[in-house]
Amino acid sequence: MVYLQFLFLVLTSLLYHGSVQAQYSHSKLIISGANAAPKLIPNQVFVDQRLSDSIDSLKIYFGAVDITNIYETGQQRLIVKRKNIIVHSEYDPHKLLNDIALIRLPAEILFDEYIQPAKLPDPDKLYDNEIGVVSGWGIFDRNSWSTPNNLQWFNVTIFPYEECKRLVHKYEGFHASFYPTSNICLKPSQGLTCNGDSGGPLAIRNEDGTTTIVGLTSFGLEDTCEPNMPDIFTRVSSFLQWIKENE
Repeated sequence: MVYLQFLFLVLTSLLYHGSVQAQYSHSKLIISGANAAPKLIPNQVFVDQRLSDSIDSLKIYFGAVDITNIYETGQQRLIVKRKNIIVHSEYDPHKLLNDIALIRLPAEILFDEYIQPAKLPDPDKLYDNEIGVVSGWGIFDRNSWSTPNNLQWFNVTIFPYEECKRLVHKYEGFHASFYPTSNICLKPSQGLTCNGDSGGPLAIRNEDGTTTIVGLTSFGLEDTCEPNMPDIFTRVSSFLQWIKENE
């Protein structure tokens, strides 16, 4: 049988505690998303974090759609201690560089139709203009700032790197004197992530039914979650060697 042994996610979802400037909007919400049905996004997990700058433990939900339903079919939960969190040694909380972490699971999670692994991306592929999926449980309404019980998702288009770089540099006050190739972003649209979905997946659905994770939600350019802004993700392919070394 095949088991899940570790997770990777962006570090901001673990360590952010209000110290980063407002223009780095740590993603919390899926705007203009739709409810996900069970089994639709089996690689998604929910990290329940009662956070300060010092993390004692995390509760991770696997196979969940409704995170309030402890009796939900297919849902499994696991407590993870701080010692199992591997932080990238060169993480920069101000520029949000190397915005990635690994979580070693203290127990094995069995794969089934509700819980499935995702593939790592091709290191030589940019995924420009490909259609992807983003998902999460963050706030979904900019007016009420309310959060859903049900997992939200929407389809997105991956923005070519140079086009995104030019757009990012237009925003006054954003520290974009350089835009690292370790970032990947989405073409601006009415749907977007915003404060709190950090670590969530930017996924490509493959023809064989598998999923490839190409990005991890990192930050946005505004703290008001305005539409038609590019969302910035950690480019997973830039960290394949680091992931291998820390498995």
